[in-house]
Amino acid sequence: MKLTHNNGVRLLQVVTHLIAIPAVGWAIYMGEWMWLLTAWLTYWVIGILGINVGFHRFLAHGAFKTYRPVEYVLMFCGIITTVGSPMAWSIVHRIHHIHTDGEHDPHSPHAIGPLKAWFGAWNTSGFRQAGRVSKTMRRDPLYIWTHNYYFHVLAGWTLLLFLTLGWQGVAFVYALPAVLSLHSASGIVVIPHLHGYRNHQLEGDTSLNSWIANVMTMGEGWHNNHHAHPSRWNTRERWWEWDIPAQVIKLIHHRGHPLPKHRTA
Repeated sequence: MKLTHNNGVRLLQVVTHLIAIPAVGWAIYMGEWMWLLTAWLTYWVIGILGINVGFHRFLAHGAFKTYRPVEYVLMFCGIITTVGSPMAWSIVHRIHHIHTDGEHDPHSPHAIGPLKAWFGAWNTSGFRQAGRVSKTMRRDPLYIWTHNYYFHVLAGWTLLLFLTLGWQGVAFVYALPAVLSLHSASGIVVIPHLHGYRNHQLEGDTSLNSWIANVMTMGEGWHNNHHAHPSRWNTRERWWEWDIPAQVIKLIHHRGHPLPKHRTA
């Protein structure tokens, strides 16, 4: 099997599970609850900043502008979730929006089944559009570098954690948060196409607003709202549809590019 970027990421995801599962058992047996809390808080930070805000709303959809140093932080947080490079993840997500629930959708649970969608056995027929979809990102050296040296960054991060915090640092600051991030990302791929309600009727699009997915992903579960308006920085449309990533975006967006106002019901 050729070790493509995707295969390398999937292999790492297996490794993180092999590290995280016995580490959780050790922490429970030894009563090391602070390590488990550290893992949970790390997951919250990298999940919200890295995937929800950075990879998704900033890079894949260009929903807001931010400062370059902030962009570096967002991309680093996204990298250590181990769901793929910023460029690779964003390309797949854009293809999903182009072909939602169609024959070229990479991870429609209706087309390939919930288990395949959850565990990454995706449909690659739409990937031939990757070059066109990624054209703007390929002009930015940051995204070329973070794609080409993705695994180097992860190796450097895990080595730093081992040297400073020992094996517990690798297990609870990298592996377990990465596992939680993976299943959070898988949750948004599957759950809001099977469970929830609609604010918008979209032809051929089964996206739903799911409170389950929203809890899992810390604010990305209003999937139907997002599919109706992909470029919006805020997915909230009803007063009770809470959106943590949007609150973060309010704090970090570039003050020279004001956020557009969106009305809520």
